[in-house]
Amino acid sequence: MKRVANLCFALLLLTVTTGCWNLKEPNQLSFVKGAGLGLTEDGKLEVSYLVVLPAALGGGQISGGENMETFRVMSATGKNVSDAMVNVQSKLSRKVFSGHRDIFLVGQRLAEHGMGETIDPFLRIPKSVMRSMIYVVKNGQPKDIFSIVPFFDQFITTSLSDEQKAMGLKPYLARKFVEDVLSEGKQPLVPVVGLNPSEHYSYAGSAIFNKDEDVKLVGFLNKKETSYARWITGGLTRITLTSHVPKGDGSISVTLDSLDQNIRVKKIHEQMQIAVHLTGKGTIIENTTKLDPTKQKDLQLIQEKLNQKNQKLILELIKNVQEEYKMDIFGFGEQVHQQYPHQWKTLKQNWPELFSQLDVSVKVDLQFTNLGQTNTSIYP
Repeated sequence: MKRVANLCFALLLLTVTTGCWNLKEPNQLSFVKGAGLGLTEDGKLEVSYLVVLPAALGGGQISGGENMETFRVMSATGKNVSDAMVNVQSKLSRKVFSGHRDIFLVGQRLAEHGMGETIDPFLRIPKSVMRSMIYVVKNGQPKDIFSIVPFFDQFITTSLSDEQKAMGLKPYLARKFVEDVLSEGKQPLVPVVGLNPSEHYSYAGSAIFNKDEDVKLVGFLNKKETSYARWITGGLTRITLTSHVPKGDGSISVTLDSLDQNIRVKKIHEQMQIAVHLTGKGTIIENTTKLDPTKQKDLQLIQEKLNQKNQKLILELIKNVQEEYKMDIFGFGEQVHQQYPHQWKTLKQNWPELFSQLDVSVKVDLQFTNLGQTNTSIYP
């Protein structure tokens, strides 16, 4: 009986271990760190991959300190996305593997044309990584960005990811993009990377999409506007603000790293009103005024000035998006849906128009818990 039990255990162990037999070895795969989709000038779909070279997996340098090439950019056009992907694969001797993809880029021309149908195949690939960060390439194609050799990193994909964190922006992932497209009452707001004349990349704000028209690009926000918009939607971890303080005859700069937001919907006479409350705590990093933040009166004056200025700028941003784009990138509709689900069934049919006419109020409350190394400006 004991021998039978041991035999059964051995057979069970074999069935467990055989699962690895169908796996491909690393030397049989082309590892993709970044993928991109664009539209050529003659209207053809173009797929681009940033492919890791085998040498990069072993350290990226050869003897003598000389840098070794760590990646190649492979591109091909096709009748549709699947055809273009097959054409890229035909240029590689190893099977494309997207399980380690960090970045997904979309060219501006394709985004303006509408990318709902074309992006779908990428997101349906079984081994596709939904945690990939997604960007729009302004005034260029994905392959232009992938071809850049970064200063500090092996791959531009790493640089893009680290830059977002350094600026206090939470990563905008493919998973989040899909959630925004499928949500009720919110339009996608996608980070933008652009090329400058020196053929280097630069973060350029964000792109506004209309998911109701084939996920089409309709406009852009600059970097400061993007930070405010991300603050409202909970996508910001840190921000630096500067304001002139007339009574102090100078300027104050602060860095906020404890940010929060609250959006509430009020129903008054069957009309929806939105109240946005933004809070932040942080440090005074520069003070060129004659004010002393350790004095409660001066500190209150500084906080009130920064509150008022940023309330004004954020409200201007919301009004501009309402009037120019009519795209609810702030998720006000989501909040209406949550608080008034029955009314939302009627409102959602015409939400872009209703959003453009929404009465929105903004309140900003900032507190400075760290007043810096010096209390007043060192200048007389």
